Amino acid sequence: MHKSQTPTLITWPWSFTFLSVLAVSFLWPSFPIFPFTLLHSATPSIRNSPRMAITKSAFQATRITPSTFLVKEHNDIFSERPHIYVKVIPSAGTVLVIDTGTGGKSNDNDVEVTSLRQFIETVEVADNDHRPLNEGGKMKYVVVTTHCHYDHILGLEDFADSVILASGHSKAFLSPDRIQEHSLANALNIKIPQYTPKFVPHGHVITSPTHPRTSLNITLLHTPGHTPDSLAIYDVNEMMLFVGDSFYEHDEIIFPSEGSIVKWFESVDYLMTFVTERNEKAQSRRDSRAEEVLVSSGHRTAAQPAMQVLSGTKAFMEDVIQGRESIKGRLKVRGEVNLVYEQAGGRFSLRCPERLIKESRRRI
Repeated sequence: MHKSQTPTLITWPWSFTFLSVLAVSFLWPSFPIFPFTLLHSATPSIRNSPRMAITKSAFQATRITPSTFLVKEHNDIFSERPHIYVKVIPSAGTVLVIDTGTGGKSNDNDVEVTSLRQFIETVEVADNDHRPLNEGGKMKYVVVTTHCHYDHILGLEDFADSVILASGHSKAFLSPDRIQEHSLANALNIKIPQYTPKFVPHGHVITSPTHPRTSLNITLLHTPGHTPDSLAIYDVNEMMLFVGDSFYEHDEIIFPSEGSIVKWFESVDYLMTFVTERNEKAQSRRDSRAEEVLVSSGHRTAAQPAMQVLSGTKAFMEDVIQGRESIKGRLKVRGEVNLVYEQAGGRFSLRCPERLIKESRRRI
């Protein structure tokens, strides 16, 4: 090829090219060569993160009442699959979070969101008109811990700037020098997040963190038994009772070494009276929107008739204590022999230290 036939490249001054592309990018932001938005790139905080179209998250949310969502960790590394409840109260500028799960520790390495707070603030939820539950973190949080076991508190780190409420029934049980053991974290060789709860009395009514005189119509109830710090939460407006791990269906109800079956029966009797009174009041009001109290637990059970679950659980536990249920297994947990019981059909089952069974047989 002769030099005269070599293609000629038309060249432009570099500065002219840069300014031309910049001008096009400014007038046409979607221009693929040099998007204007890249000039302002920054890593957003959770609070300022844009809404995310997430395909993989450690959490899944479904609506169970007009204002409350059940958030599940569906594939956590501990196989606990804990229930987290998020109640959205725009009129009070408040989001109530009941327990925080395992901190998004998923078996799926491809999940894009492992922070509960990030999930609440940025991930679209189909049952919430495809919007995040607290978009952009506009509303303040109140967090309630139903008890201190690791699978319900490992997500607390996300809410260090929020009010965290815990049972004041046994403050020593939650003391900094004991909680690592009492949370069962030592048994798994894991560390729990540092947090400073506000201890509340039995019957405490939660108020808005931004408007302290505004009641959320949510009452906290001391229900020791599963643990000394077990707490139930009653939503007056929606007649929903949250009970943590005190009882649930279709999985083992587990008592740790620090539990008490004697105290558990006392708490269950209290809750049965509590629920009966509210059911009777609801049925006497012609304009009542809810006919009966529903119960939601820390595992498996959600939005089920409270009296049915309470009475069924109590009857099963009475059968265990009175010897009508046979032992299905034995194992050693944290140095103690534990017994396993399972009701025919599998609705209720129990695993607890043999010592607690013997104690309850002497005292009940």
